[in-house]
Amino acid sequence: MLPQRQGEANAARSVHSQVKGLGLTAIIEVVVGVVFVIILLSIVVTEVNTLFARATKMRARNLRGAINSLIADPVIRAKVYTHPLIQLVKADAIAPNQRITRAEAEKIARRPIASVDYIEPATFVDVVLTTVKAESDQRLYGALINVVNGMPPGTERRGLRVMVQRVVRDGQDTSELRNALRYVQDRRYRAALADIVSQIDEEVSQVGAGQTNHVALLAGVRQVEDEQLRNVLATVLSGAETMQAARVNLEGWFNSAMNRASAAYTAKMKLLSLVVALCFALLINIDSLHIARTLWEDPAQRAQISSTATYSVQSGMLGDQLGEAGDEFRASDAEGDTQLEAAVASGAAIVDQLGDIEALRLPIGWSFQNLAYLPADHYARSDPINLWNYLPENNPDGWTTLLLAKLLGIAATVAAAAQGAPFWFGIVNKALRR
Repeated sequence: MLPQRQGEANAARSVHSQVKGLGLTAIIEVVVGVVFVIILLSIVVTEVNTLFARATKMRARNLRGAINSLIADPVIRAKVYTHPLIQLVKADAIAPNQRITRAEAEKIARRPIASVDYIEPATFVDVVLTTVKAESDQRLYGALINVVNGMPPGTERRGLRVMVQRVVRDGQDTSELRNALRYVQDRRYRAALADIVSQIDEEVSQVGAGQTNHVALLAGVRQVEDEQLRNVLATVLSGAETMQAARVNLEGWFNSAMNRASAAYTAKMKLLSLVVALCFALLINIDSLHIARTLWEDPAQRAQISSTATYSVQSGMLGDQLGEAGDEFRASDAEGDTQLEAAVASGAAIVDQLGDIEALRLPIGWSFQNLAYLPADHYARSDPINLWNYLPENNPDGWTTLLLAKLLGIAATVAAAAQGAPFWFGIVNKALRR
């Protein structure tokens, strides 16, 4: 009797394990099916975001906003904008020592924006240093440079030029140059250069910093007209004792601003993703909760969707689509026909993804069918796809419940799609590896 009972218990446990296994498989298939739809919708959202960002030059505008927050002085800003290494706006380059009015500078800054969406920190620092130092370099070292350039060609002039360059560019003190002047053969040049070096040393002392403290840069900062930028630069450079240290501080200042700009851009794109996902979810009625319920109740469709998702992931097709959709920078510098071609490619990708969603044959989309001839308790009166059921006069007892469920399902879709396709792609990969 005992062996018989033990056999019955083992059989019951076996059946329970099989049922549990089938239930777990069904749950996985439902999750995979719903997430697969979310991934396809997320790719559509990404393509629309990319199309919008490219059309509006959103990244370039975000970069310009960050530069504006860094450089409050309109004249310096215009010179930085138009510098050949940056060219943030479509305008002729303005030389660092060129004189322009505030009105002219503001007009230049309003010129059409170029397709530049990234600036190397070292490049930005070079341009700012060149711009800020331009006048102070000319005032401090202009006479010295002119006299050296006027010397007869030869080894002596070349050597002095190298020394002058170290003083002007690197902030090196004038001791090496002063010592070298004792060996200048022409007495007139020797006397003239000695007088100029003495004047430079005197002006350096007036600035209140030693020559090793990049005095030309500090002098240039003191000449910045905008008080806000002048104070910011003075603060950024306050701890630097060499030109190299000044560059490091300026790069840190620039990188901090770019990090803030990047965070702001990400937040804007996140908001845009929510808006785009909401528009598509409402337009074509992508209700995650209704889709999940449908897949749970229809094993055949559930298995088919799961099989399609598995093939798309394992074959690499879905990964390729994610890579193309996520390539926000493709053709970012293109102009004319290339920009048009990129826009057409994005549009085609959007249409293809929507076609893939439709091909799944899920309860997606809207209909409008008059059901007044059916009794109030008929199952068709609770169909969430039929817009007729949402009108209070048509469905007085059930329209509120139907509407709330629909809003909840749409909200779940929007929140999920806004997470991005790569996030859900990882979840599908994990689920399929079980």
